[in-house]
Amino acid sequence: MDLEFDLVDSEFLPKWVDCLLLSQQRQDPISEPWAFYNLNDQWSEQYTLDFLNDNIDACNRIHPGMFDKKIFDINDQDTLNYLHSVFELHHGQLDTWQDNPIFDVEQGNDLRQHLSHINQTIHRCEDIGGKPRLRVVYFDTPKTKTFTSEDYALFTNSIDFGGVYTCYADVGKNLESLAIDDDDHHHDFVPNTHYSTDFIVKFCNDNGVEKTNVYQNFYNKNKAYFDNLGYEDNDIRLTTGAIKLAQLVYDSEQDVLQQISKYDNIQSVQII
Repeated sequence: MDLEFDLVDSEFLPKWVDCLLLSQQRQDPISEPWAFYNLNDQWSEQYTLDFLNDNIDACNRIHPGMFDKKIFDINDQDTLNYLHSVFELHHGQLDTWQDNPIFDVEQGNDLRQHLSHINQTIHRCEDIGGKPRLRVVYFDTPKTKTFTSEDYALFTNSIDFGGVYTCYADVGKNLESLAIDDDDHHHDFVPNTHYSTDFIVKFCNDNGVEKTNVYQNFYNKNKAYFDNLGYEDNDIRLTTGAIKLAQLVYDSEQDVLQQISKYDNIQSVQII
């Protein structure tokens, strides 16, 4: 099945296109081509928990003691936060994992892949029963590009059915995640700073008003925390949301969801 999109023109769009072309020139694979969320029946609660725990076991076989607990309730947010903190600790910010000696072993690449699976499956657990979406991540493409003030002006918390949006490309928790997860385990608050090829296709409509209020209320209640980190009121780095990159061409929302439900793998992304 092919999905066709119209690109949304902006000053940011050429930057993202350059990132996509870089990923393709490097022949970086789509890291988790099975990243379908709430679009089919494959990722049931039990399947998701089993997949997460299997990857935890795999990490502990390669690096004994990395995780000291597993998860058995998909709604156990505290354990999900703990597991994510272990990923943060060992992966580090963006490309700093390359200097971590735990990956400089025979099975280092496998360890990094299992940690990546754990990270993404944690977010899947947090989104079970949520809005349908596809996520495309090129984990090996360097995360070096940063948003400008002009880019932040394009951010939106609203969602259009079939919209393609930039994806959080940093490692840590941004304001949106902290506001939702109530996370006491995280190592770093990391705002929406970097961008890359990574993107999300969302299959819902949301005017963003409720989310914007949640984020603002969280910031107001925790202002001292952000002040201590050096963030002032209206700091553009605290901008929430994402930049819209493209829009799906479709006739019926129901038909699109019905067709996608038959698939479970993203094969390729092309700009024509």
